[in-house]
Amino acid sequence: MSTLSPAERALVRMLTQDTQVAAIVGTRVSPLVLDQELQLPAITYELSSSRPMSTPAGASDVISLDFDVFAMAESFGTASDLGEEIRKCLSGRRGTISVPVSGGTVDVVVLGCTHTNDRTDYSPPVDGGRTGVYLRMLSFLLTYRSNTVDN
Repeated sequence: MSTLSPAERALVRMLTQDTQVAAIVGTRVSPLVLDQELQLPAITYELSSSRPMSTPAGASDVISLDFDVFAMAESFGTASDLGEEIRKCLSGRRGTISVPVSGGTVDVVVLGCTHTNDRTDYSPPVDGGRTGVYLRMLSFLLTYRSNTVDN
């Protein structure tokens, strides 16, 4: 059973359905950590915070989500290029993304996605296995509305 939220499912769908990103990683997109057995390059992501928006009338169905995306590769150039494709895929993104959930489908209405930060890093090998991993870490702010459309 999957525990991905509709927003996470929409994020994964945006990344794996983008032709430029998918050409580099295929479907190797996962939350938090990368399985040691997965081939690089790959993408991991982490949700930092989620804030429901409110209006003077009370709560609304709009949510603001901070998240980080990690482009991981065995070379700096590949990690940097993958990060650039991720930025182009997500930055300024708007639209409706239908995602399957248990018992139906949910439309995640992306009201806006803003690229807020970008940095690079290197993670040396830990267990003497594969070489170290270069990372390009991108931060985003996603504002969305999630509604059930089919049960």
